[in-house]
Amino acid sequence: MKLLSLRRARILTAVWAVFMLALTSWPSPPEVPVVSSIPNFDKFVHSVLYGVLGFLASFAIAWPAGKRRPLMRALFVAGAIAVWGTLDEIHQAWIPGRSMELGDAVADTSAGFVGALAAGLVVSRRPALSSLESEAST
Repeated sequence: MKLLSLRRARILTAVWAVFMLALTSWPSPPEVPVVSSIPNFDKFVHSVLYGVLGFLASFAIAWPAGKRRPLMRALFVAGAIAVWGTLDEIHQAWIPGRSMELGDAVADTSAGFVGALAAGLVVSRRPALSSLESEAST
């Protein structure tokens, strides 16, 4: 049984990206007392959000049949996420209560890469996903 079709993976990736854009467009988000005092907690949040994006985006890309290249795929996804994350940081410069930070863009890219690598590990351990990749590229 297939877990994700290519079309479904692309839809999930797009929905997640729009969700993230909505979160980062929220002016002056409320502070959560328990976590707001933790230094650089926002980097953790960025890592979770962009790690999931990298994981989903990895399944949304059709690669040539029979050529599983998890590192190349992860690098490609990380490059795309670097662009997305940087544009998002620039976008936040105009949102009241938000700021543009290089550290956030670095966390976004790194987490996207790790998420894509994790997706590669899932695919290599699940034959159903490997066969899905082969069918998606035909």
